[in-house]
Amino acid sequence: MLVSLEIRNFLLIKKLSINLIKGFNTFTGETGAGKSIIIDALKLALGGKNNSNHNLKDNEITTIKAVFEINQKIKNNLDSLNIEIEDDYLIVERQIDINQKSKILLNNQITSLTAVKKTLSNIIEFQENYEQQELYNNKYFLDFIDKTGSIDTSVLKEKFKILKNSKDEYFNHALNEKNIQEKIEILSSKIKKIKLLNPKKNEYQKLSDQRNLNKNSKKIADLTSELKNLINSFNNNGLLTDIEKNINKLTEFDKSYEDLSSKFSSSALEITEFINDLDNTFEKFDFNEIDFNDVEDRIYQYQQLSKFFNIDPDKLSEKYEEVEEEINQLQNFDKEKNKKYKKYRDDLDFFKQEAEKISLLRQKHSINLSKKINLELPDMNIEQGELHFEFLKLDEDNFNIDGIDELEVKFRTNKKADFSSIKKVASGGELSRLLLIIKSLSADFDNDLILIFDEVDSGLSGKIASNVSEKIMKLSKNNQIIAITHSAQVASKADKHWKIFKEIKGENLESKLIELSDKDRILEIATLISGAKITDESKKVASNLLKGS
Repeated sequence: MLVSLEIRNFLLIKKLSINLIKGFNTFTGETGAGKSIIIDALKLALGGKNNSNHNLKDNEITTIKAVFEINQKIKNNLDSLNIEIEDDYLIVERQIDINQKSKILLNNQITSLTAVKKTLSNIIEFQENYEQQELYNNKYFLDFIDKTGSIDTSVLKEKFKILKNSKDEYFNHALNEKNIQEKIEILSSKIKKIKLLNPKKNEYQKLSDQRNLNKNSKKIADLTSELKNLINSFNNNGLLTDIEKNINKLTEFDKSYEDLSSKFSSSALEITEFINDLDNTFEKFDFNEIDFNDVEDRIYQYQQLSKFFNIDPDKLSEKYEEVEEEINQLQNFDKEKNKKYKKYRDDLDFFKQEAEKISLLRQKHSINLSKKINLELPDMNIEQGELHFEFLKLDEDNFNIDGIDELEVKFRTNKKADFSSIKKVASGGELSRLLLIIKSLSADFDNDLILIFDEVDSGLSGKIASNVSEKIMKLSKNNQIIAITHSAQVASKADKHWKIFKEIKGENLESKLIELSDKDRILEIATLISGAKITDESKKVASNLLKGS
């Protein structure tokens, strides 16, 4: 709900602070006092166009601040915009300077007009003469029929998403048909290049290791030669054999050397075996200049081909499989196309079945709904008014998430006249009262809305005005209502009542606002009844209206 509204330096308003309540809030006052300025200020705060000269003086800034209690709808809207607000309240502030430069803030952070509008798009509605845009939108009525008829369209919406995906997949696939042969030729050329190299898994790494070995061949050769000389010296000098003989002789004289002799014999044998293994390795190791060139040449081929495909050299073997698979898919294009087409047509049939079911439910409910609306039109001073719902079937290309229905809403204000669009037939006041009927019928399904009525009761009195006030009061049970009115009947139903008046200060004319007490409300409503001259009779009527009698 809208918790508070603060307005500074906007047209006739220098400073106003309004604390609103959930339920029915109303504003009254003589014509020109500034009632509609409050609505204009709120619109401006919420991203409306700045079309006014705000009568600013040097260094003055127009500031309009609206504070909303964050409910689940607002939270969902903020989440969809990736806006995080940890507070319990949403603070929207619009600032405009003397040069008409404007900025808008959400909880003290500069944001865009679009973000503010999207945050509150399904939260607040302005109902003014000729401003009932919902009534010009047939989708609004389709949602109204679904809501009041408790028609569950969740399965329909899900099936449409599935249909859209399969349809897009099929047509995107079919678009590629003309380029299939060209793509196959390009891919065949690619795979031919890979085949010439014939890459194998892990081969590039092995080649790199071999090249590294080749680069160090001189060092390896020198070390090998030195080790061979040492081995030859070792084998020729027989030092280990001499040591072993002398230790064995010692054991003949002193048995304590037997353990040492055994250990040395074992170690000597291991050393001899190691030397022999090392010598055998050197005999197998042979550098070949031709192998060097082959390795370098193959590494170069790997690197050039990897640049062509823009991948790592060791991924070339996988690329071969990938390109081969892509060629197979293209060669099986028609088979894949038929498979996708069948899925698309199956999904279309499933969607149509559900859409037909929903359409029948809508048509059946719309008959009862139009009867209810038509019965209430005379109570809203549209005595011969009649509304009619006409259902047509959309072309297949125009099927959408709401189904296959094209709804046309026809209206007439005279039984002898032909039906036509609401926009062409209804006056501003009739539009307001028609929307009020529709809102009252959906009141049990709507909640947490902020509905703003600007003189929806204009030109009405007596029983008709009472009917309007009853519908507004019904709406206020689950929603917040802000109504500007000249009607005593409407004002008397409000939970909170303000009076707007003009005050002259020197050469300046300002709009002021006061919250009315119970006693003050009697006088204000009596003024609405009898004008500036309040009579005892008008005060009595006002008192009875407030008591609901």
